[in-house]
Amino acid sequence: MAIRRLERDDWDGFCILATRGYFGRQVSIEVVSLEIGSQPEVQRSPLIGMSYDPKSDVLQLLLGDISHLVHGPRELYVDEELLGAVCLEVVDAEGIRQILTLREPPMLPSAALPG
Repeated sequence: MAIRRLERDDWDGFCILATRGYFGRQVSIEVVSLEIGSQPEVQRSPLIGMSYDPKSDVLQLLLGDISHLVHGPRELYVDEELLGAVCLEVVDAEGIRQILTLREPPMLPSAALPG
């Protein structure tokens, strides 16, 4: 699929669908800006939920035992790849980009059955 920009009116609905569809996926977050360059923020934390509150203008991600907040998000892009990886890019009011990569958790090898 192609990268698509979501309209602000669609953010809340997308967050509900993403919570249902991507629950448990491993999330990595990278923060990118001209001032700090590219900095890893979160590595492989399971997605518990995602929400957007238009009143406080905050996008919230619940990841394992942490909460990641994006204050004043201005743009939201989604890229859903055929192999199951999903990338989101959120641009905040200061122009800082937060790139979220969601992947299926690694599969554990099946246990050998006693024979």
